[in-house]
Amino acid sequence: MLDLLKTRPRLVAAIIVAVVFGTVAVLSLTNRSDDETVASSAPTSSPATTTSSQVSVSPPSSTANPAPLDPAGYQTLLTDIGASITPAVQRLGQATTAAALRDAGTALNDALDQAARQLDAATPPDAVRAANRDLLTDLNAVGASALPEVIAPTFDNKLCGGLSAMSVLSRNQAVAGLRDSLAKLATADPAHPYRLGPLFPDPQPEPNRGLANETVITGAGGGKNAIFVKNISGTDQAVTLADGRRSVFTVYVKAGATASASGIADGTYTAYSTGGFDWDAAAGRFTRDCSFSKFGVPAAMKDNGYTHTNLELTVRKIDPAALPSGLFPEQSAVEPADYPR
Repeated sequence: MLDLLKTRPRLVAAIIVAVVFGTVAVLSLTNRSDDETVASSAPTSSPATTTSSQVSVSPPSSTANPAPLDPAGYQTLLTDIGASITPAVQRLGQATTAAALRDAGTALNDALDQAARQLDAATPPDAVRAANRDLLTDLNAVGASALPEVIAPTFDNKLCGGLSAMSVLSRNQAVAGLRDSLAKLATADPAHPYRLGPLFPDPQPEPNRGLANETVITGAGGGKNAIFVKNISGTDQAVTLADGRRSVFTVYVKAGATASASGIADGTYTAYSTGGFDWDAAAGRFTRDCSFSKFGVPAAMKDNGYTHTNLELTVRKIDPAALPSGLFPEQSAVEPADYPR
């Protein structure tokens, strides 16, 4: 062996086998020169160990339906629903402007939505389950089809008062269906005649109230000054002389008629006119197809004991979107909120 090493002085080979943590490594050292050593390793890996795990997913839990209400509890639910809807219906009928009517219609829609949610969340007594389902369907139908017939026309003053709005609502098919559902609910369980409403009035004809031509509504007896009005607007008109925003004198003029009235106190006024159908005397406004206009020429009225002023006006149909410089510059549309009271 010594002779072999001596014959190959530049080569020294050693094999070291080490087993560390289950890994076998073979390390060879090659002596290339007296002062240079190069190490190379060839690792071998042990077989990999694979660990698998399974995640168990529980099925979603279901919420059990609430226990059926007893008859007294169900009637309490119906009473609460009526207490929220009835005031909203009354508010709609009492509206005196298109804006107030629109707000009341929106509030009624909210009340109907709340009632539908309450009915949907409850489990009624077995005897009235079918009737309760029909009631829920018809409440949703009123909100979806009946109320738009009331709210949409307020944007162009086609509906501008409560009585006309209630007439439209009362004749709607969805409201008729709701009446039928309420009647069926009352007889679904002979032992318990459940009551809700009536929520809406019975069908009402379209109202068309008005006053006699030349009726002086406000301001008579103030002097000898007079007003002469020719109405070619196509609707009845109430012509007003105002001091600022305060109405001083108002006379009613039928469609196509001419009216005169005296008893106007001295002063410089602005003339206004509001027209439409169905005059609400309490509100001093029409409830349907409402128009509001203003005359641009100031009306100076003076009674000096010898002479007095006679003011002549012609009321025409005015497009609410028309500008003052339109076809009839002396008469222009104004916003309902700007009309004197």
